[in-house]
Amino acid sequence: MAARGNSRRVHPKTPYKWISDGAVPHGDIPDLVVELLSAQLHTDLLYTDVWGQAAPRPQPALPADHAMDLPWDSNGLLSLVGGPVPTRRTIIAVTGAALTAPAWTALQQPVPDMVAAAGEGGPVSPPLLDMIDTVVAQAQQLDDNQGGAAREFVNDQFTAVARLLRRASYNAATGRRLTAALAQLAQTAGFMAFDAGEDGIAQRWYLTALRAAHAAAEPGLAASVLALMSNQAADRGHALDALQLAAAAQESAETTPPAVRALVAARSSLAHAVAGDVTSYSRMRTSTLELLDAKSDTPLPRWASYIDRIELDAITGRGLVVLAERVPTRRKQLLRQAGQLLHARAHTSPTEAPQRSALRHGAWLSLAHNAAGDLDRAVGAARLALGRLPAVNSVRSVVLLLRLHDELAPAAPRSPAVRDLVNELRTLPIPARRAAPK
Repeated sequence: MAARGNSRRVHPKTPYKWISDGAVPHGDIPDLVVELLSAQLHTDLLYTDVWGQAAPRPQPALPADHAMDLPWDSNGLLSLVGGPVPTRRTIIAVTGAALTAPAWTALQQPVPDMVAAAGEGGPVSPPLLDMIDTVVAQAQQLDDNQGGAAREFVNDQFTAVARLLRRASYNAATGRRLTAALAQLAQTAGFMAFDAGEDGIAQRWYLTALRAAHAAAEPGLAASVLALMSNQAADRGHALDALQLAAAAQESAETTPPAVRALVAARSSLAHAVAGDVTSYSRMRTSTLELLDAKSDTPLPRWASYIDRIELDAITGRGLVVLAERVPTRRKQLLRQAGQLLHARAHTSPTEAPQRSALRHGAWLSLAHNAAGDLDRAVGAARLALGRLPAVNSVRSVVLLLRLHDELAPAAPRSPAVRDLVNELRTLPIPARRAAPK
């Protein structure tokens, strides 16, 4: 499963139930079982040989915004989160208005009242709300440090909170708090899916998070979701979508604490990097620094507690590596700046958070050094990043390291250190959809 970028695990005893009950599991597991048995038995097995019946006709793929054309009121949100998350269907990513129109709609629609006075599940108590907030925060921290290992857990927590919203009784304040928790869980689930290379599923989670953040009257959280959507579009090479989403994120963040606006500005810089716009990229960088130094009378929301200079430097440093590819006339200068901005996060202690960010930005630092012709520093940064991999579940990070393998390979014949590193990188599992991050 991991080789396909899927974090799902099958308990060792589960196949006994398939055998005793004559059951066929859901999803892509039956096909994987056929592949594994064929490999182990050194023979070509058919689906009917293993499962005793013909393979089911594959269901058509769904776009990420499937059945999301709903009103931006409480009924629309509750309808959206009332059904199961479509994990057993292929979800394909969307572009253009399907992705950007909801971003602008979220800014224009009035915030709905989230009240349920007579729910069948009883009232939502303050201790339960506190527990939900704790779970939400811990899910984000786990994702930051270990990657997508807890994807199914986060999905389950989203379902549990959605059930409370639909069935419990609560006043407006409690409804907003539940909806904010739902938005944060959907945002975390979205980033986990994005990190696993599942762009369509990630978009669906982000679009759901955007709806929930809007209903919770949380413009900063909505801005964070929009900025992540922009980063995903930039990563996929869709510069126009990325720029539109970045602009919507900045508008949503206008009344939020300076640190949140700094985060949005840093993420927005990636859209300008992919577009090859040095001037706009520099403007976002300047805005990021000014906002980080600004004082605020408004406390920072709990979900934004990770925002600091090191992380925002790393985000913008990553953009500089992309920008150097787009603007070769300024390549040397941009790569030098990238190395400076990426250094601190890439050298995060192995015992401190966030380890996934340290791994990814360490790989970007290695790419920057290699592009600048500094092989020794490229090898050092790559080895530091590679050392974090056993503790981090991140398909996208593996893809990035495989890109590093490809870019370092030409130097292997003339450098023993590079040759050893390339040989080590070659042993990494190849995830499905191997597409180098932009």
